[in-house]
Amino acid sequence: MNKMLPMLCAGIACLSLTGCSLQEGNSEYPGEQCYLNKDNVTKFSCMGNDYTILEDTVSNNGLGAWVGYVRQLVAVDETGKVILQEDLKNGTLQTLAKISDLVDKAPGKSHVLPFVNVYAASDAGDYLIVDINGEYHKAVIDEDVRDVDRVFDFKDMRQSTSCGFSVNPRDATQILCDGVVYQVTSDTVSDGELGSRIDLLAKNVVFDAETKIPLSEEELREIDWYGETFGRHREQWVYKDVYEINRTERTEAVAVRINGVFYVAKRQ
Repeated sequence: MNKMLPMLCAGIACLSLTGCSLQEGNSEYPGEQCYLNKDNVTKFSCMGNDYTILEDTVSNNGLGAWVGYVRQLVAVDETGKVILQEDLKNGTLQTLAKISDLVDKAPGKSHVLPFVNVYAASDAGDYLIVDINGEYHKAVIDEDVRDVDRVFDFKDMRQSTSCGFSVNPRDATQILCDGVVYQVTSDTVSDGELGSRIDLLAKNVVFDAETKIPLSEEELREIDWYGETFGRHREQWVYKDVYEINRTERTEAVAVRINGVFYVAKRQ
């Protein structure tokens, strides 16, 4: 399957995957459940109305009251039809596992997207806002869509690059792209410095802090009967998405979200 997915992780609305939490949309927090149109992922129904999702986005400051939730991770084909669907639950690691599982199941040119919470507009505008992979898209009632409005381009969330990024299997502090090594540094990137999303990693990596080598599932399950690993420090990095950095060529450096923080990864 083509791994150039929509840059999910970041956003999974806030599953830690960007700030807030999915708790707003679970059974402990009653709210309006909204439903995606399975034949056209750019549409959903909520509170008795049918909405069209637009390309237009707002910042966190543009979010008004929480209205409800979609809380679905979906794979869609090139026409926007939903071909696979999973409920999103609380918990970042569980969500990452669901993403990985759905990615593996989805056929070749599928686009995988998480739809989470739905909000009112902070300016009392006559539209809703839906969180799709950490981006807050405006959604208007179908009858109010204008000719000048640009409908949400779900394909654009899987931005094409010349390669797919991956975590270096020999050094968990590095990411790879077409044989090029990017070293993660301690330098951080603010939201205002971020450019376009490039790719999704969605990897939970536990590694030896000294050797930087990722530990396999078997190694993580092993019991240290003889104390051979005593005193050896392990680190856990939850890799999410990769972004361009404004005014920096992506061939020189990128921003990668690790444990909720964007770090500069520099080409070696």
